[in-house]
Amino acid sequence: MPKKLPPIPRRGSLKLCKTLSMPGLLKRVRNQFERVEDWRKPSVQYPLADVLMSGLALFTLKDESLLRFDGLRDVRRDNLCTLFGIEKAPCDTQMRKVLDGVDLYQLRPAFGEIHREVQRQGVLESYRFLGKYPPLSG
Repeated sequence: MPKKLPPIPRRGSLKLCKTLSMPGLLKRVRNQFERVEDWRKPSVQYPLADVLMSGLALFTLKDESLLRFDGLRDVRRDNLCTLFGIEKAPCDTQMRKVLDGVDLYQLRPAFGEIHREVQRQGVLESYRFLGKYPPLSG
């Protein structure tokens, strides 16, 4: 006989772990993205952190293409702002142009930060092999 599922929690009743919740992790990533050197001229339409977070949102929201992400920008405006901190998301062409000019090694600290936090919280314990954590590749 299958186990009875627990009741669905009421909206607003769940307490998120500050460090490992999606908002907490995205805030850490955004803080690191804001440190990435902007190679463009001083007068830009989209802050580099917004463009980088838009790229992350594209993958997080599982869009199959930049064009699909671009088509849903207006529908997702609230989620992009609330969850990713994106005030104004660039169109697909602008995102390609800006992201092509970013030195990828400047993005590594953001993901290293997440890796360290996950390690600190003990999430990686079940992934230990021969007494060691998996290395952060690169």
